[in-house]
Amino acid sequence: MPLLILVNRFSERPAMATSLASIGIIALVGSVSYALHGDVHLGYAVLLGLPAAVGAVGGTALQQRIGGTALSLAFAGLLAAIGIWLLV
Repeated sequence: MPLLILVNRFSERPAMATSLASIGIIALVGSVSYALHGDVHLGYAVLLGLPAAVGAVGGTALQQRIGGTALSLAFAGLLAAIGIWLLV
């Protein structure tokens, strides 16, 4: 997503939507590939997938209500926090 914003000049909302769509496609292809080999435990997949789906819907709803500047600052803060966490 940062490259979509910095290199392709996407604004935050289209960058997030594009990133989530690509993640969804990648996850679907990977899941189907593993399922064809019998490596997917359906119960655990549902246990992990349902809360993640609810979080994605909730995050999208929240993101639509936040202004562009606040959204940019929140994303920058998140990236900074992750960077500091990785360094420590």
